[in-house]
Amino acid sequence: MTSPRETTMSYEIHMEPIGLVRTGFQTVSQCPKSSRRNPQQCELEIHPPFADALLNITMASHLWVIYWLHHSDRTALVRSARGEEVARGVFASRSPNRPNPIGLSAVELLNWDGNILTVSGLDCLDGTPILDLKPFVPADDHQPTAQIAWQP
Repeated sequence: MTSPRETTMSYEIHMEPIGLVRTGFQTVSQCPKSSRRNPQQCELEIHPPFADALLNITMASHLWVIYWLHHSDRTALVRSARGEEVARGVFASRSPNRPNPIGLSAVELLNWDGNILTVSGLDCLDGTPILDLKPFVPADDHQPTAQIAWQP
């Protein structure tokens, strides 16, 4: 009997974008280095068939936005962060270039109007496909003992 680590499983995954990000950033060089460094407002344009899923979205002051980094290099496995000489694997980085370029940002929800959410704190290109939205739950999403070596 083989263990799960010895067997390569193949799964077909199908995702349908629920909307598009509207940031105004046309190139990667225009994007802030991190979503927390972007206080500008932008819009999450949710496709009309998914608009009903926004019911009571304003119960959350912040949202997790899960999106597909559609211009990423999916072959990248190792990289050096901007301004750093130390290389690390993409799973140990926040690089958009990775085998499955899924982006995740916590944003502040500023307004909800029909199928448009106005948010701040997003750092992706205009037209980026949105895969999902989830409420940010402070008691569950905050990890007071979390650390990362590249920040003091």
